[in-house]
Amino acid sequence: GGPLGDEVIARPSEFYAPAMPIPRINRADVSFEEFFERFAWPQRPCIIEGAISDWPALSRWNLDSLVARMRHESFKVGEDDKGRKLRMKLKYFVDYMRRQRDDSPLYLFESRLETLPQGRELLGEFSVPDLFPHDLFDLVNPDSKPPYRWWCIGPRMSGTTIHTDPLGTAAWNAVTHGSKRWVLFEPSVPSSIAKGRGLHHKVMEDNEPVMYFDYILRRIQARHPEVRVYEGVQRAGEVIFVPGNWWHAVLNLEDTVAVTQNYVGYDNFDAVWRRARRERPKLAHLWFRNMRKWAPELRRRAEGLNHCDGFRMRHARRAGEAARGPGPADSDSSSDSDSSSSDSSSDAEGDLDLARVR
Repeated sequence: GGPLGDEVIARPSEFYAPAMPIPRINRADVSFEEFFERFAWPQRPCIIEGAISDWPALSRWNLDSLVARMRHESFKVGEDDKGRKLRMKLKYFVDYMRRQRDDSPLYLFESRLETLPQGRELLGEFSVPDLFPHDLFDLVNPDSKPPYRWWCIGPRMSGTTIHTDPLGTAAWNAVTHGSKRWVLFEPSVPSSIAKGRGLHHKVMEDNEPVMYFDYILRRIQARHPEVRVYEGVQRAGEVIFVPGNWWHAVLNLEDTVAVTQNYVGYDNFDAVWRRARRERPKLAHLWFRNMRKWAPELRRRAEGLNHCDGFRMRHARRAGEAARGPGPADSDSSSDSDSSSSDSSSDAEGDLDLARVR
């Protein structure tokens, strides 16, 4: 156990005012167009019931079944102090889950199912919910695409601390077994507030999800009553939609199995493009090149954003020139170096899965 012993683990998690409930909808009652207009486009989170009722995973991902099928497969369960992946056979991890009483449990978080001999079975047991039909990052080849899918098994009281997802991508998360408690803050909330900076007791509390939910969160609410806090419990068979740039933290209320994917849709392309071109310039360059051939309308949108922001792409700058500088912003007329031999060529169609682009 942690510095507070078993008290933190044994005490039930409690909700406390003022918290706003995460909206709930039923897939059968909402069309794709309505979901897009009410949630995706305005970037509002929600929990969706009945969106994965056809998944084989709902019956096949219970712990006993998983151990029987892939007991000797090794999955990522953490990292050491040097950032190297720690892997554990599933049979040992599940045994650990059933015995542990840690306040910072190991968390199985596997991002490369397709590379595991038995892990590939799992990919055929779920599908992307139909409310999330696009991923514009599929315009780059799988080796260049940022990590986007995680298969997760979390013991009770494991979870993730408050964060936003990479590059402003949105996410869906589906629970097949167990339940999760979520807290979300709007993107406008400063990181210092969302993270509760200065509200930790340095000796008695560490930066773990259970500490955040049991102590830090209520202090944030007391210190900043003007900040809207969204909370909800996601149960087996439910999907949560987390828009890009929303702060969120998760606590597994019981042993939980889930899968989650991050994506770029037409609703959040602008935000992701602006971050990718700045934070991941090589990725943005390849993405931009492939748009020209496979998604010309998206390319024109990216050019328009670059022009509006006065941003010049890496290949369109002179030596030593900053991303923002004098001269026309990047466009087809200013990107003759698009075919420069110093940069990788665009991907061939056979290298891409364009089903979720069009």
